[in-house]
Amino acid sequence: EKMASLGFLLLTLSPPARTLSRFPRLFSHTAGRTAHRLVQSRPNRSPTRCFSRFIRRVQETAFASLKRNVPSIARPGEPEGAANVQIDDYTPAVLACVSGGSDSMALLHLLDSIRRRVNIRLDLHVVHFDHGLRGSESDGDRELVIDVCQSLYGLNDSNVHVYFWGPDSDPPQTTEGVQDKARRWRNNELARLAKAIEGSSREVVAAVAHHADDSVETILLKLLRGTSVTSLKGIDARVEVDGLVRVRPLLGLSKVELRRYLEEQELQWREDSSNQKLVYQRNKVRNVIIPAMEEIAGSPKALVERFSELDRQVRMLSRFVESEIDRDVKDASADSPGVFTISDDEPELLERERLFRYLRQQKDGATVFYRAVDEVWAQRKSSHVKHVEIGDALFARVKKGCVDVITREEKERLDAIELEKKKKAQQENG
Repeated sequence: EKMASLGFLLLTLSPPARTLSRFPRLFSHTAGRTAHRLVQSRPNRSPTRCFSRFIRRVQETAFASLKRNVPSIARPGEPEGAANVQIDDYTPAVLACVSGGSDSMALLHLLDSIRRRVNIRLDLHVVHFDHGLRGSESDGDRELVIDVCQSLYGLNDSNVHVYFWGPDSDPPQTTEGVQDKARRWRNNELARLAKAIEGSSREVVAAVAHHADDSVETILLKLLRGTSVTSLKGIDARVEVDGLVRVRPLLGLSKVELRRYLEEQELQWREDSSNQKLVYQRNKVRNVIIPAMEEIAGSPKALVERFSELDRQVRMLSRFVESEIDRDVKDASADSPGVFTISDDEPELLERERLFRYLRQQKDGATVFYRAVDEVWAQRKSSHVKHVEIGDALFARVKKGCVDVITREEKERLDAIELEKKKKAQQENG
């Protein structure tokens, strides 16, 4: 009788069996020693069922960031209890970029929890980009995102947007790598989607899943590649790209916290095997340098906290330098529009910062490695024209403290003219 009672008790307490047949293609195989893991969730569980203190803190952190950067989602005029208010032409739309990885799946769940709040209006759209670069892994990512959106969050086809990268999606560019092409393609598709759903009074923003660890990686990459002191900061919580505002509600959370959040909620995600490939600089920083730094700092949390403090101080310094530069706006000389004139009468820190910003402006905001700024600065007093490559087939032309930016074609044309002058002079003297 005791054994029978014990057996009955164990059967009563055991969780019901969970079938895996709903996701036949979501479990990818192993390549080398890297297993592409999918964390299995309970498909029919409510996404707002579990509310531990930790989960509440994570949700409040994401909500505070989103409300700060997209104030229009909060509609204080709505009556108490008016959750799930009908979406209208004034409802802000948030395009959540979801790859299927842990970060973006946490973002999706957090945005869903936010849109269910009282007095919140948020038209949630999910955007998934299938680059088709990882075969069956890419298929599995796409299937997971679509299935979760429909079965767990009740999003219909009009709110789930899947884009495939093919030969017609992005014209070949010999000066760009695969990552740059993919980034440009995603930016173009997001901008087109935003224009398609926006209205005259409707705000549309994109939400991406960058978190505190990504900000640490960004600072380290800037340090290794070279940048100005005032640019040695992490990722911005709000930025505009191609006319579309992007917000990052997870910057106040670490990757460890996001994984724990998913695990406590028993939510699914997939691992991207390409994140382990050390051919990419960011992966080297993430998988080699940062673990060593975390060990020295004492813990991942300690490292994030120290870089967050560095980020805060750099932003304060940047604001100070900005205010000093604004006192004496001197981006170009009066008689030569588009030419930057270096002054030795100004503090070197401010003058270098002005030069750095001028070069970046000439590149339409693209990255300018600081070694190029150093080289231009070193050539500023030259009495002969010097050319310094600043990237993207552009050159800074320096002579007697004056700097302008020309294309490679223009440089080659001017070089040919100069060579012809020298040949002619030699013939006349010969």
